[in-house]
Amino acid sequence: MIKKNIRLISVVILLVVSLVAWYGYSEYNRKSASMADARADFTFTTITTLLAAFEKDEAGANKLYLDKVLEVEGAIKESTADEKGFYTITIGDAASLSSVRCSVDSLFAGKAAALQAGGLIKVRGICTGYMADELLGSDVTLVRCAIIEN
Repeated sequence: MIKKNIRLISVVILLVVSLVAWYGYSEYNRKSASMADARADFTFTTITTLLAAFEKDEAGANKLYLDKVLEVEGAIKESTADEKGFYTITIGDAASLSSVRCSVDSLFAGKAAALQAGGLIKVRGICTGYMADELLGSDVTLVRCAIIEN
């Protein structure tokens, strides 16, 4: 009887350890979903609407847009790469200091490299906040951005 219980306990422990190992392996190797396939919570055909919402009521806009998937269309001010090759696209009117800054997902680095200032673009990303500065302009920041159209 004792041998049968020890064998049963050993099998259960082995099964639990195997399940935990499989779960850990699958989570470690999990790929994050691309924003290209994500459904946008909010869509803006001009960035002025988004910027105006933050300028008027930053706390209210944060409650509404923070950590949500936003789709934004507009003119490209600039597309820059840092020393590691990560691209940031600045969308907005060239005459305005305010803009939407989009940190591009590395899957879309090739598309970001080909962008030219003045062209039109549509991106989808997660809103991480707003920075207001009277001298330098205001920026809404999006991360993990996917280039939808350019």
